[in-house]
Amino acid sequence: MADIISGKSRFLSDNKDKRVYRIEGGEPVDDEQDEDEEIYYKKIKRHKRRKIATGLLGIALVFGIVATISYMIDSVSYTDYIVNYSVNRDDSETTCYTEYKDGYLRYSNDGIAYHNSKGTTVWDKTFSMQKPQVKICGNAVAVGDINGSTICVFNASGALGSIDTSLNIAQIEVTGQGLVAAVLEDNEANYINLYNTNGEKIYSVKTSLSGDGYPLDISVSEDGTKLMASYLYVSGESMKTNVVFYNFSDVGQNETERIVGGFNHYNDTIVGDVFFMDNKTAVAVGENLISIYKIKEYPKLYKEITIDNEIERVFFSSEYIGIVQKNEESGDVYKLAVYNTSGSRVCQTTFNTQCDKIKLDGKTIVMNNDSTLFLMNFKGRKLAEIQTTLPVTEFLTTGKRGSYILVSSKYVQFIKLK
Repeated sequence: MADIISGKSRFLSDNKDKRVYRIEGGEPVDDEQDEDEEIYYKKIKRHKRRKIATGLLGIALVFGIVATISYMIDSVSYTDYIVNYSVNRDDSETTCYTEYKDGYLRYSNDGIAYHNSKGTTVWDKTFSMQKPQVKICGNAVAVGDINGSTICVFNASGALGSIDTSLNIAQIEVTGQGLVAAVLEDNEANYINLYNTNGEKIYSVKTSLSGDGYPLDISVSEDGTKLMASYLYVSGESMKTNVVFYNFSDVGQNETERIVGGFNHYNDTIVGDVFFMDNKTAVAVGENLISIYKIKEYPKLYKEITIDNEIERVFFSSEYIGIVQKNEESGDVYKLAVYNTSGSRVCQTTFNTQCDKIKLDGKTIVMNNDSTLFLMNFKGRKLAEIQTTLPVTEFLTTGKRGSYILVSSKYVQFIKLK
């Protein structure tokens, strides 16, 4: 290999543009140009690395700010409340109230009404039921007459349809589309039927007391394709529970009775509560355990949590499962724990408040009795313990932090904690 000096340098006043070439394969190669390109690409790489580092730093900063704000909001405490506006009650003390969308539902033996966030009546429908049971999923509302045979279905705009089951209703559930699952009782058998809003039966599961057992509880997924049920049956001298999953989509069409999974590992534990948290996560709660199932096409037991003593109360949302037990240790009377859908415990604390109702409002635990409102965060920190001026019938969440609906014997009050 020979180095040659380009003749171009003879015509220049300095040597800055002088270039040295190597001959490789008969072709000249510019070493200085290669070096320039290498330096150029190194600069690009450094620039990209700086941009990535700056972007990551910015994301971390944003997350830090959000986490700080979230922590500050979650730790806000309240000592009192103000009434933004109030609506006089013109119903009986047996009328029930429950949160719905931006307002509430008011229902009794005679009918049901939806009131918005200002207390204004959106719709009001009459019926005659001996023991109405209300279930809500998304926009859909179902009201079933327990021990009767009538189910009415609504959404935020009004009535969608009615269903005549012809058999006595033991329990109902509703999907986000307004499909209704009902447990029906007959002398020798029970049925779990799925209906559309026109009252047409989509599918029916027949169960016998001697074979399957008695259906203690059912839950249907929001999309209406999956149903789970806990059955209580007698085995020798013991009472046992089976948890069974059904599928009403194409997945279950080739399975006997649409059964896609059954679990009988509960031994002597009675499973009284089952519920879908979302379309792919279901939970069964027994006397001293929590089972979390994950469902793609067929259910699998994802995690089982053994509880050290008997569960007295269960409450849940689409994200969390909460339980209350008696506290066997010294100190407060009750022990509370909250788990997420992965089965990880996100809260454990104790409290003394004797509560009639307990629910989750995001990451806030909301409790009340007839005279006290009690709020607590997942750190176990008390956010509020407020005495009310009138006896409380219901304490409803609104989806807005610090804003609630307080139902007393005389008023429905929209309140803001302060």
